[in-house]
Amino acid sequence: MVEVLPLSGLFYNKDKIRSISDVISPPYDVIPKPLRKKLYNLDPYNIINLILPRGRISEKYKNAQKILENLTKNKILIFDDRKYFYVFKENFSADGKRKNITGFIGLTKIEPYSSSNIIPHEKTQSKPKKDRLNLLNSCRTNFGLVYTLYRDHQKSIVNILKKVMKKKPFINTAAGYDPSLNFKIWKISETQYIKKIVEIMKDKKLIIADGHHRYETSLIYKKKRDSIINEVTNHPEKTEDYILTLYIESSSKDIFVHPNHRLIKFNTYPGIDNVLEKIKKEFSIEPVTTNSHKYIKKRLLDAKSKGIKSFFIYSGPEKLYFITLKPSLTDTVGSSKADSGEYLNIDINILKRFLIEKLTKQFQIKKISYTHYITNAIKKVNNSKFDLGIFLNAPTVKEIEKISALSYILPDKSTYFYPKPCTGLIMYKFDRYSENPF
Repeated sequence: MVEVLPLSGLFYNKDKIRSISDVISPPYDVIPKPLRKKLYNLDPYNIINLILPRGRISEKYKNAQKILENLTKNKILIFDDRKYFYVFKENFSADGKRKNITGFIGLTKIEPYSSSNIIPHEKTQSKPKKDRLNLLNSCRTNFGLVYTLYRDHQKSIVNILKKVMKKKPFINTAAGYDPSLNFKIWKISETQYIKKIVEIMKDKKLIIADGHHRYETSLIYKKKRDSIINEVTNHPEKTEDYILTLYIESSSKDIFVHPNHRLIKFNTYPGIDNVLEKIKKEFSIEPVTTNSHKYIKKRLLDAKSKGIKSFFIYSGPEKLYFITLKPSLTDTVGSSKADSGEYLNIDINILKRFLIEKLTKQFQIKKISYTHYITNAIKKVNNSKFDLGIFLNAPTVKEIEKISALSYILPDKSTYFYPKPCTGLIMYKFDRYSENPF
């Protein structure tokens, strides 16, 4: 059972800032250094001062706490007057078309993954969790959203959202950091709608699309706090039991998943001929004369539609190779476990098992980096920052759902859900929760 609740959101006071667009930012983990500098200068109240506070390691989390206290004290950030679910709509561009994702924001009661109600889809790294835990300890606030997918064949919640969206939005803003993005927020104030959403969500499972580190950090935080608070009698309601969440119905046609292409740097580059020699037993190799990103993307998608496991390897101008897993291997990939074929046969695992692991074993890899733009990867290889670019298809939402249902987890950096919901529209401060949900 998934427990979701409305919240008294923390948000920017429009009467105290120049513009909402100037104070929001992307999530903390996708802000490159040039954009980070831009956001610091965009507005003194920009949320980046809270999610990526400046200062030495020993100071920056305390700095965030002081900034948060100052913003709330001076009513730059204010709390909503009662508890709401919030309708969230993000308009964006992808593949040359305008698209949008629509869902709602609320609180999810934190559960361990072992409950099989809240399900991760890819592995995480320890370093970001340590950083987020320090911030959580200092501020006791969820600044960003955990982006989740749920399945609702009847579209019962979507129909409620459509009714609410007929009203004037509470927030309607472009993103100052990216004018191609537009966000709208509506409040769901009707008690009957709130109760219906709570009831419908009880039977759902949530797949984490983005925000694994934030969710797992909250699990750690809750566990540590529980070990302390359980020793205290008559303790107040545990506000840390909940995490700020965005819920998107998984069949929404505009959910967009980018691949995370790989960039490889060797300690000593063995040359493309030696690389290809090491993988020719597993892959058929075809030299390609164009490096058009449109061609690469189309060819990968065409191969996927035919069930062919394929990748491109790029090692410099006029050195692009289309590689396909040989049929004899495709037939036996998932044969070791009765229920794991869907998991083992997905492109990212084929890449890891038959290419990345082989290159790691045969040659010394110094660094693997990631990008979801083919043109960016080509540029970095051409500039000799990396030796190889490997281009692949992204898993589809349906593939992610099937794999998650089997309790398998994809390698880290398997997906890039785009666009990531911005940070700073609606936040959740723990001390504003009460036992009465409405």
